[in-house]
Amino acid sequence: MLLQDALAVVTGGGSGIGFATAERFVSEGARVVISGRDAEKLQRAADKLGANALPVVADAANAADMRRLYETAVAHFGRAVDVIVANAGVSRQTPVRETSLAQFAQVFDINVGGVYVTVREALAFLARPASVILVASLAANQGTKHFSAYCASKAAVVSLAKSFAAEFVESGIRVNSISPGVAKTPIFDSLGMSEAELLQWSHVIPMKRPAEPAEIAGAILFLASDASRYMTGADLAVDGGMSGISPF
Repeated sequence: MLLQDALAVVTGGGSGIGFATAERFVSEGARVVISGRDAEKLQRAADKLGANALPVVADAANAADMRRLYETAVAHFGRAVDVIVANAGVSRQTPVRETSLAQFAQVFDINVGGVYVTVREALAFLARPASVILVASLAANQGTKHFSAYCASKAAVVSLAKSFAAEFVESGIRVNSISPGVAKTPIFDSLGMSEAELLQWSHVIPMKRPAEPAEIAGAILFLASDASRYMTGADLAVDGGMSGISPF
C-alpha cells in the first residue's frame, strides 16, 4: 500500500475531490483527517470512510481552527502528519462590472489565504519527510469570462506551491500543486450548472468527458506517495488534455 500507516489531512474533505482523495488514501492504508465547515456533511463523509477517518470542523482560513485541527490529528492518531492536501476552496462568478472589491477579496481569502494558513499552521506538526499538495485548477493558466477572481486565485495557489517548495526543500518537505480540469464535483452544483450543461464542456476537452473525482484523487495519491519523491515545486495538470493539446 502506498500510504501504509501514514497520517494525512485533507481540507474540504466532505465531498468532491477532497472526499475522493480521502477515500483513496484510506484504501492505501492511511489514517485521514478530513476538515470543512459543515459538521453534518463531514460526519456523513467520515461514516463512509470508516474507522481510519476523523472529521474535524475547521475553517481553512482560520489560523486557530487549523492549529486545533493539527493538534487533534496528532493527538488522536499518535504521530506527526505525513501528507497535507490543501483542497478547500470556492468557485464564484465575479463579473468585473458587478463585483465589489470585498467580494473579490473574499474569493482570495478562501482560495489563497486558506491555503497559506493551512500550510503555515502545519509546519510544527509535519513529519520529515512530508508531502504537501495544493489543489489549484486549469483556470490558473486560462482567462475565463466572469471568473477573474477564481482564475487569479488559482494562479496564486500554483505560485505559492513553488515558493513553499523553495523554502521547505531543505527541511524534507515536498510541495507540489495539482491543476484539475473540468470535473464532476459539487462546485458545479453551487454554480447552478446541471449535468447536461457540464457535459456540454466535453466538446472542448480532448478526452471528450469531464473527470471523475476519483481520477483526480489518483493523481493526488501519486504526489502524496514516495512514487513522486523526486518531485517538488511542480504543477501537475490532470485535465483530459485541455492544457496541452487542441480538441480540434
